[in-house]
Amino acid sequence: MATERAQAASPNARILVVDDVEDNRDLLTRRLRREGYIDIALAADGEEALAMIGAGNFDLVLLDVMMPKCDGYQVLERLRADGRLLDLPVIVISALDEIDSVVRCIQLGAVDYLPKPFNATLLRARVGASLEQKALRDTLRAHLTRLEQELDAARKLQMSMVPIDFPQATPEQPIEIFAAMEPAREVGGDLYDFFPTIDGRLAFAIGDVSGKGAPAAMHMARAKNLLRVVSGLMQAEGGGVASPAAIVARVNQELCENNDTMMFVTLIFGIIDPKTGIVAFCNAGHDPPYRLGATGVAAVEAPQGMALGIMPTWAYETAEMTLAPGEALYLFTDGITEAMDVADALFGKERLEAALLGLASGPLDRVIAAVMEAVTGFAQGCAQADDITSLAIRRLA
Repeated sequence: MATERAQAASPNARILVVDDVEDNRDLLTRRLRREGYIDIALAADGEEALAMIGAGNFDLVLLDVMMPKCDGYQVLERLRADGRLLDLPVIVISALDEIDSVVRCIQLGAVDYLPKPFNATLLRARVGASLEQKALRDTLRAHLTRLEQELDAARKLQMSMVPIDFPQATPEQPIEIFAAMEPAREVGGDLYDFFPTIDGRLAFAIGDVSGKGAPAAMHMARAKNLLRVVSGLMQAEGGGVASPAAIVARVNQELCENNDTMMFVTLIFGIIDPKTGIVAFCNAGHDPPYRLGATGVAAVEAPQGMALGIMPTWAYETAEMTLAPGEALYLFTDGITEAMDVADALFGKERLEAALLGLASGPLDRVIAAVMEAVTGFAQGCAQADDITSLAIRRLA
């Protein structure tokens, strides 16, 4: 049965028989052909075998241990050093009284052994099982390669959904803005966005979707698109864009519909008037932003509503603040404050505030990069556990 499965999975299996005794090579070749294996190559010693393996692709090697010039141990050591044993199964051929040699070969990477004199049933079973395992590994590797390609494409698609061209400040729009996003996996659930409104102001948002990976990324895309669509359609009674709270409430209603997985989004959505510096914003369960100014760094306290996607009737509130010329807002996701070091300690808000201190007047790209450097230094090589996103806006004089 194993032989049939192996042949079905790999009908054109190439087998290399390596033995310094011609009679052994002939005997193995005849028995392999009786089992249906046609593509069989022969090598009389280890050096010839290594040259043939380097020049062509084989699915299985039957390797004698005791050979002149280059024995089976040396062949296995060379193949292991080259990383070939990960893809090429080797069955050792050994006499029954050479069990220590077999153990050493298994330790070097051989997958199985065939005792001399050859037994047709053992040959069939062990060759068939080795080829079947190789076929399964090849299938799995091909699947993983396709998956990696798809995830890489998904990452590129996700990164293309957030703006990466940051407009230069002008006298009419004296606003500097910069953002960065680093998913913990190939794709993630963080989001940021900014776009002009129909009344000449600038909308901005930062959010964090529960969970990670592809489901979070898809939910992120939905939330981001809803923000843009609702912001463009909803208007206030006197004209112009609706309040951030009204926009967030409408987005929340949409995200609550058909949300069987109960995914939620924490979000800060705001609109800044470049002329006056007035910032109207709504916080839906997100960490408060920081205000960076000449006097230092301070968290912006404001009403904090429920995360989106949980309760469709939640009443959100709009808060207001005014950025003086030169002041900036720094918004972030909890991938920064919840980054951990080797002792499982959190980066925390105190370290974030310390990193931001003294950066208030620096370029915003440097502010964001400096925080990321502080997080990376603190983690000391620990794998990133959560998506990291930050966005900064400064009103210029």
